Amino acid sequence: MKQTSLIAAASCAVALLIFLPAAADMPPMPTALTGNMSSMQFLIGTWSCTVKVAASQDQPATTDQGVVTYAVVPGNAIHSHVTASDYSSDYYSGYIDKAKIYWMNTIDAYGTVSSETSTDGKIFTGSSTGGGTKSKIRDTFTHPTPTTTRDVQEVESNGAWQTATDASCTRS
Repeated sequence: MKQTSLIAAASCAVALLIFLPAAADMPPMPTALTGNMSSMQFLIGTWSCTVKVAASQDQPATTDQGVVTYAVVPGNAIHSHVTASDYSSDYYSGYIDKAKIYWMNTIDAYGTVSSETSTDGKIFTGSSTGGGTKSKIRDTFTHPTPTTTRDVQEVESNGAWQTATDASCTRS
């Protein structure tokens, strides 16, 4: 047993030594957004959120707490990671100069995948597919104060928009 552990440890050490020179040659991760994305620089960092979830089918309305962390990534884009006790998701967002649109793609821990676009970076519309159904969705982002954000997500049902979630976040 000890020999197996020593072999595994030696293998990890060799792999680390091989990886370290390559990592040292990598350019540093960007920290600032440019162009149209610079208007979203205020998001970078960690936010504590309270999310009101509307009642749906056989589930009552509820309120959840979570954390969202935004980071600048290569491509002049933002990566967001959301965690809560019963939910987790990741999304990327950016801007396409030629098309003059913002984009946002999300996947959550339940396999729901969403893709949305926006012309102003505030109201995103698109679709969400999960649980065997596809829905039209709309996210409206606001920045009420320098230390707060809000995201109201709506789902289109029978031709009308209904609030699905209302997330209010405060910089941590």
